[in-house]
Amino acid sequence: MPGSSIWLLPPPTHHLHEKLKTLIAETLPALFPAESTSATLSPDFFVPHVTLTSEISPDLYGSDPQGWLDSIPWPAADEVCVRFEELRSQDVFVRRCYIGVGFDGVKDIAALARARGVLGEETPADKTAAWLKSWQDAFGPHVSLM
Repeated sequence: MPGSSIWLLPPPTHHLHEKLKTLIAETLPALFPAESTSATLSPDFFVPHVTLTSEISPDLYGSDPQGWLDSIPWPAADEVCVRFEELRSQDVFVRRCYIGVGFDGVKDIAALARARGVLGEETPADKTAAWLKSWQDAFGPHVSLM
């Protein structure tokens, strides 16, 4: 997964921010010390976030990543609903332990992130059920925990 990712972060004042931070930095490292630490990373490597998409080439945003992000017409906050699903695990570093996120509430923002960041499209050209299902199965928005 070379490149950058787009994350949706809960505001620091949101009640889930502190709960996820504790889970990431304290609870899981205590339960799985061999899985959560290394010589180069601290246990709280992941800030609380939902990964919307990854594999964004740095060539796309160049020396102004914030400017590039600000140019994207993101949906309003009240149009985005993060719904947690089950706890999952894969043999991939950033998905060693993660929470799946229901696609219905983040579909528009995740599809826009993927279109702009990976597909090079201004807007998601094809949000058919088959396209969304294949993308969700292959990637799927998620909350990385360790």
